[in-house]
Amino acid sequence: MKRNDAAIAADNEKFTQENAINSENILTNPDKYDIINIEVQNIGESNVKIGDTDGTTTITDIRPIDFYDEAAIMKEIEDFCAKYAYADVEYALEIAPTGKAYNLTGIKGEVHSEIIGNDALNGSISIHNHPVEIGKNKGDSFSIKDLRFATENNLGKQYLVSGNRRDAFEFINEHTFDEISTAWKKAYNKVSENHWNNETEIAFEQEETLRELHKYLKGFKFYENF
Repeated sequence: MKRNDAAIAADNEKFTQENAINSENILTNPDKYDIINIEVQNIGESNVKIGDTDGTTTITDIRPIDFYDEAAIMKEIEDFCAKYAYADVEYALEIAPTGKAYNLTGIKGEVHSEIIGNDALNGSISIHNHPVEIGKNKGDSFSIKDLRFATENNLGKQYLVSGNRRDAFEFINEHTFDEISTAWKKAYNKVSENHWNNETEIAFEQEETLRELHKYLKGFKFYENF
């Protein structure tokens, strides 16, 4: 059966309320385990060091890495997955084109990659984890906030681990956040409509939305089971 306009409007309102990003960058829904990375201060890479913290996220290690050695980068990512797949707080690994790898420790629900500065973030390859709820084998995939942070800071390929989940995404084309937000709403509405028609429930809202997103956002690539 087809969904009526009122049902679609209600879902749009639900989307707006659940994914609103307020001006103070406060975590609006901790259960989503989103990275809150909205505004990046103009911090030079040379200014950061091990032990730096913003009160929520701490730089725990900085080490050299060959950014153009794909095997070395994938080993770092696989090691991260093995260590933090079921961690109860969020961690991140940022691999910068400047030849440094940064390990970050956050809290449950957020880790602030902007602590390493603009120079290191630009073009970086990253991985973070989403904590897994007790009794489940994985958490949800990337959030719209993860996509916003990636496009606003010109990030490279982004990876995620959450239990047995191994996802990644990248932007082949440049997009504004308004474009991403509009496409996300369309993808979510399609997911919602499919479940309505099939009388089923959404298991992982972000994962299912990401699977549809490429239809509405040119150049967006979503990978599962990297």
